[in-house]
Amino acid sequence: MTASLAKWPGVLLALLAVAAHDAARPKVAFQSVSAGASHTCGIATGGLAYCWGDNTAGELGTGDGRSHRRPAAVTGHLAFVSLSAGDGFTCGITDAGLAYCWGRNTYRQLGSFAPLRTEVPTPVVAGGVAFVQISAGHGHACAVSTQRVAYCWGGNDDGDLGTGDTAHSQQARPVVGGVSFLAVSAGWSHTCGVTPGGTAYCWGANGAGQLGNGTRTSSRIPVAVVHVTDFIFVSAGARHTCGLTAPGAVYCWGDDFTHQLGGGNGVGSLVPVEGGPPPRRVAAVTAGGFHTCTLTRETIYRVTCWGLNQESQLGVPDTLPSATVTSRTVFGGIPFVQLDAGDAHTCGTTDDGAVYCWGRNDDGELGDGTTHPPLRPVRVIEPDSTSD
Repeated sequence: MTASLAKWPGVLLALLAVAAHDAARPKVAFQSVSAGASHTCGIATGGLAYCWGDNTAGELGTGDGRSHRRPAAVTGHLAFVSLSAGDGFTCGITDAGLAYCWGRNTYRQLGSFAPLRTEVPTPVVAGGVAFVQISAGHGHACAVSTQRVAYCWGGNDDGDLGTGDTAHSQQARPVVGGVSFLAVSAGWSHTCGVTPGGTAYCWGANGAGQLGNGTRTSSRIPVAVVHVTDFIFVSAGARHTCGLTAPGAVYCWGDDFTHQLGGGNGVGSLVPVEGGPPPRRVAAVTAGGFHTCTLTRETIYRVTCWGLNQESQLGVPDTLPSATVTSRTVFGGIPFVQLDAGDAHTCGTTDDGAVYCWGRNDDGELGDGTTHPPLRPVRVIEPDSTSD
């Protein structure tokens, strides 16, 4: 047995990774994780939030002004049901439907009259609206209310907020058009959402075709993504967007300079193109800065990524881009059940609540206690109240 496995070192290492995972159940189990630009946050069992990585703008919400290389508890003892790490700030929704944000507030992306740097969760000014889902982007954030109305706040130079103008907003404003949304996703300078009927809408910057309506014209109001009408989820990256259909197919559109579309030709697409793993097999898709990852539906052990790999954000044991292959399977055979791609790193939760991350680690955003850039997924270590 040992001799035969030695002939396939990748198989042996994958089995060892799974064995190590099964042998060490986490003390703090995470339900979900969100990867931002240089930090990461997650919701643990019971709704408590933890963040790790860069804390220059207070985006960890710890109130201590320090960056952390391992999970640190967000202050306030709030119970969150939705959490999203953006670029230098974080937003979440509590079990009471209230939206909170913390971190950088340069573009009023915290949705309040808070200072330009806020280290603790601050309520979003929303006039009593209750929310169920939230997404933090580069300089703006958006959320969906219990009435399926999308609200946005923060920077609005390109119409990112979908309010019909380009005025920044320090409070939540409803997206115009009267469209009902199930979920929204905030990218760098654009936003997308999906309706109960399966239509995807996008608004904001469109220089790379990231709105998916067949043009490069930016829009201050929601415009429908063309050709595909059965989306159940959309994810906005830096200059590209990806969506998942009910049958399990992935479509992406926008910039393809780093082959982040997965099925493009490197020059981009103004309309959705199918890509990634074989169709009808995907359970989740997430668009990062310049890469994309999916979780397949046949087994929780398979994550596939494609696009830019300069920081090893594809989760494979090298830094080669996916320019010559459509997609690459994340190394290690780890049983992921949820996934999120950030600017240049990716994280996922497992079936027993552990978190693994891979990619850039300059600020400890991988949560393994170091700032070393690994060439494979590393396990996020247990939260600790001591200095790290």
